[in-house]
Amino acid sequence: MPVKKIDVSNLVRELKHAEVKFVLIIVALFASVAHAESTEMWLAKMNEAVHGLNYTGTYVYINDGHIDTMQIVHSVDDKGERERLLSLNGEAREILRDSEKVTCILPADKSVIVGHLKAGTGLPALLPENILELRSVYDIELIGRDRIAGYPTVILAVEPKDKMRYGYRIWLEEDSGMVLRSDIMDGQANVIEQMMFTEISLQSPISAAMLEPTVEHEQFRVVMDHMASHEEMQPGQNKWTFSRIPKGFRITSQSLKSMPMKKHLVQHFVLSDGIASVSVYIEKTMPDDQVLEGETSMGSMNAYGRKVNNHRVTVMGEAPRATVRQIAEAVAKN
Repeated sequence: MPVKKIDVSNLVRELKHAEVKFVLIIVALFASVAHAESTEMWLAKMNEAVHGLNYTGTYVYINDGHIDTMQIVHSVDDKGERERLLSLNGEAREILRDSEKVTCILPADKSVIVGHLKAGTGLPALLPENILELRSVYDIELIGRDRIAGYPTVILAVEPKDKMRYGYRIWLEEDSGMVLRSDIMDGQANVIEQMMFTEISLQSPISAAMLEPTVEHEQFRVVMDHMASHEEMQPGQNKWTFSRIPKGFRITSQSLKSMPMKKHLVQHFVLSDGIASVSVYIEKTMPDDQVLEGETSMGSMNAYGRKVNNHRVTVMGEAPRATVRQIAEAVAKN
């Protein structure tokens, strides 16, 4: 039997081709993993910067055609997170936050509203709750670089995988990860809400005087915001269920809130997909009570109301109309 002659040169070329192809696949896999880690790293860095840095600055907030210009002083020390916000246009107002309460000074009404809320930043920025869960409902990519308020930034795109949530663009300062601009976009890529710093100083020394109110308010009447007082819902107190809610959303908190002129406590649920948060308020109604039925919206904020078993159900949040409606229609009595 004749021996078949093997073309060694062709065999070598095929082996080299297979080896190169394997190496390219491995490189692509590592690049994909590294890219995912880098976007998640930037989101984590942003959260840490917004809550953990000292900074002072001025930003503009554009929503529903209205422009607010705000001055912010943010401090973190052994006393916790504190900040002061002062409106620079429109109706005057000043907001002070610390670990125990929020104080809103309104000169036009000569009133001071005090609420017992958790400390947090006043920035209307994208602050993910659970970064690792985001990729089931969002695609996250680094898409470029820019300069905001004189600082070099990286641009992060957060694209929804369905029509049940908004898309986002975030500009993060290269060194600290501080968010210097954020855009919220609808399904047609129209910007429906925007925040952008026009000037900012990072890691600035913050004195106690800088966190004190600048608006004279000693003679103003003090109003306690009862909606801010709440208690955690105990097992057995929840008589409501949610079914068919949009993919990715889950209940992140549930509590009972008191309201002025109301005999009954209001049940409050917060549902989130890791970025977007939607509040659900359920309260008992009387026969002559006015009940919001149907939808209403303002900029990126949408609300939907309906009546269920002599209860008023109101759902509101920065999510598309279809989302708040689906959540409202998913509420049922046990």
